[in-house]
Amino acid sequence: MLNKNKRIMLVVLSFGMLLFGLLLAGCSQTGAGDFDKDAIEEVLAIQFNGPDEEFIDVMWNPEYKTVVDGAEVNEKFDKYIQETYGEYFTESALDTFMRTFGGAYQSFAHSNDYTLNLKGVTIEESEKVSNKYTFTAQVGYQKESGEEEIADVEGVVLFSPAEKKIGKFQYGNDSGLSDELRK
Repeated sequence: MLNKNKRIMLVVLSFGMLLFGLLLAGCSQTGAGDFDKDAIEEVLAIQFNGPDEEFIDVMWNPEYKTVVDGAEVNEKFDKYIQETYGEYFTESALDTFMRTFGGAYQSFAHSNDYTLNLKGVTIEESEKVSNKYTFTAQVGYQKESGEEEIADVEGVVLFSPAEKKIGKFQYGNDSGLSDELRK
């Protein structure tokens, strides 16, 4: 009789552990997706609110630039970028992002007296690729004395599974926003 009770207890305990493991695995995957979406939203908020005068200053002010071994170096800008974006991007992805897209909208807005205001973000996780997301950001833009207009900016983000950070962040269709900000 005691042997039968031990078996029942062992089966119940095993079943409980199995359920706990499945629950834990499900929660950890949901949490990763939430972190990924939060990181995308944070990057878009930095990109599309402003212009950020500190960013503009450290990027363009010649007093922060020096030439080392024939290459221009801006340690203050590099530090600012690392502090602002470093927690979201892998090192190589951050470098690529800043060289291609990272300063464009802020620079255009600053140069032509526009303000930017992130209105909302829609993020969809790929059903086929677990680390791929697409987004549409609704961005308000306005000249000093003009009416605010809204543009949808679309893009794709891939996360590095190993580092759990953005491995690629790329803008696609921006509904003509970059062209408008250049006017």
